[in-house]
Amino acid sequence: MKVSSGLNENDRFSARIPLPAYETVSLVSLGFDKLIADCYWLSFIVYYGDSEARENDRYALADKYLDLITSLDPEFVQPYWFAAFCVGNDQKNPQRASEILEKGIAANQDNWYLPFIAGFNQYMFAKDESGAARYYRQASKYPDAPAWLARQADILDAKIPSAIKEINAWNDVYYSVHEEGLKQRAREKLIRLWLDVYKRSPSEKIRSRAVESLGELGINVELMINSRKR
Repeated sequence: MKVSSGLNENDRFSARIPLPAYETVSLVSLGFDKLIADCYWLSFIVYYGDSEARENDRYALADKYLDLITSLDPEFVQPYWFAAFCVGNDQKNPQRASEILEKGIAANQDNWYLPFIAGFNQYMFAKDESGAARYYRQASKYPDAPAWLARQADILDAKIPSAIKEINAWNDVYYSVHEEGLKQRAREKLIRLWLDVYKRSPSEKIRSRAVESLGELGINVELMINSRKR
């Protein structure tokens, strides 16, 4: 009896020929590291976009792709977001995501975005509020860092309901990230969180805030509730 592996042909090829280490690639790159990083980035996007195959392999190659790409081009910021979302969350390995992000922070001493992403990974996926606050404070000291980073660090350290902290963290991502897939994930999470606040809160003021925030996300709460009653 033939047993399916659950992998398509591309995945079987990847399994037979694993991604090379950065040290190996750099030996033959002839100084074209950034160009090669772009090629592996395109390959990663194809890999990441095959959601059915990723359910089978649980994003097993994600950290290897992103480690290689960011080693070839440490100043390429977009892959670091995927380190948080894809490695920290989808691969369930926030520690490995943190290692990749630390490499990015070291290589981008004037870019607040990297410690911000690292803080988000710590809070949302490693469940470490204090560690996240430290990263947010680190980010707030970088040139051109927005003022809300220091405020968000205080929120993460404060003894306030976790739902408020989570909404603030996802809100920061939604209004900061430019990659459409990640932005949509942040939007969907915010919608679920604000709907939960709307349903559970006894305070009319907080419910009004939830309605307003959902409206900014394109959700009409009253219309949605009325449609469910029909």
